Amino acid sequence: MTLTNAHAAPAALLTALAALAACDASQPMSRSDAAAPRTRDSRLVEDADGLVTISNGIRIAHSEWRDLGFRWEWSATPLKQGTGRIAFIHPVGDRIAVQSDDAWTCVVEASTGNTAWQVRNASKLTGFVDDFRVGEYLYSCARPEMFAMDINSGNLLSRQPMPVVVTTPPVVSNGHAVFGTPTGEVICHRFGTRAGAPLPPPLDEGIKAWGYLLDGAIVAAPVKVGDLAGIVTEKGEVFFVDILTGSGRGTSRISGGMDTNPVSDGTRMFVASRDQSVYAFEPDSGTYLWRYRTPDPLTDQPAYHDGTLYCTVPSEGLIAFDVSQDARDTGRFGAKRWTSPTINHGEVVAIQNGDPIVWDGRTAYRIDTNNGDVISTVELAGVKDLLAGEFVNGDLYAVGDRGQLIKFQSR
Repeated sequence: MTLTNAHAAPAALLTALAALAACDASQPMSRSDAAAPRTRDSRLVEDADGLVTISNGIRIAHSEWRDLGFRWEWSATPLKQGTGRIAFIHPVGDRIAVQSDDAWTCVVEASTGNTAWQVRNASKLTGFVDDFRVGEYLYSCARPEMFAMDINSGNLLSRQPMPVVVTTPPVVSNGHAVFGTPTGEVICHRFGTRAGAPLPPPLDEGIKAWGYLLDGAIVAAPVKVGDLAGIVTEKGEVFFVDILTGSGRGTSRISGGMDTNPVSDGTRMFVASRDQSVYAFEPDSGTYLWRYRTPDPLTDQPAYHDGTLYCTVPSEGLIAFDVSQDARDTGRFGAKRWTSPTINHGEVVAIQNGDPIVWDGRTAYRIDTNNGDVISTVELAGVKDLLAGEFVNGDLYAVGDRGQLIKFQSR
């Protein structure tokens, strides 16, 4: 550890600093806000911005993260084998599933950052689209097949081929997973029991429960809307289907495809499209009940929370739309609660103590939930992704462009 313009602190002092890190947010920033280094590649320094940790090449300004509502907990490089980088991660309860771009799957302990296990079940050229957890099982979805593993050991429990290549993460419900494909077919793969355990022999290779051929490739991930899956194709077909029975419900059409994924409040589906519009769809009829036209193709992922739809429109900023039931009852459905013109690119990745946290690929912003003002910012050079363990008041995980994984604990 190095302290600029100060004597090196002994290890006991660093331990005490970590123990005192949960101090009241109303107090000035001090050494007790900075946790002791949790990896050999981390060091605590003091510069013009106060206490800063340089962790695996990532600069962490503790006062800035405190204003954002978080504190640094640990840094790790989870992939211990292979030469690939992190393709994506998924926090899954007390673990974090990490998928590499050369087909390694590993699980990290969320409390410590330690790698619990790492396996490669397929060729290093195999592409993966998602990992999800059901109970004590981790399912890793490759484009032609699905692997079921024990979440605690990584032991392979079943290897389930799928009849077509898939391109999207699935919607999962009661042992069924609904995927989109590049041919326009939406398929339901039954991978397990209703409790989520792998199917017993002779059904342990999984079953194609049903499929529909739609108009256009499916690139956007399906979304769960109650008991239904909502799908939007690249040619603009909108389709709702019952996940368990395969019964088709409402259908509609928009004027283009999507660079984002649809989101839902549990009863409606919201779509931000390249056709320069934001939509709200009712699944039973399939028709949209609201549309907001913009001057721009919409390419930033929208988010929904507690009656508000957040969507970034480049020429306007981040807009908070009122899509609550009260707004619908009063005829104000889709009215703007506020616009934050500072944010013309980025997505809401978390809600921290009521305030949206926005990530634009380099900078994280905390936005005042009442008026859209920017409360605080944190720059994260060298970070390619930022996502939450839980969307509301959860921890944040940063993925570095050199394979780093960093946890920021909610305060």
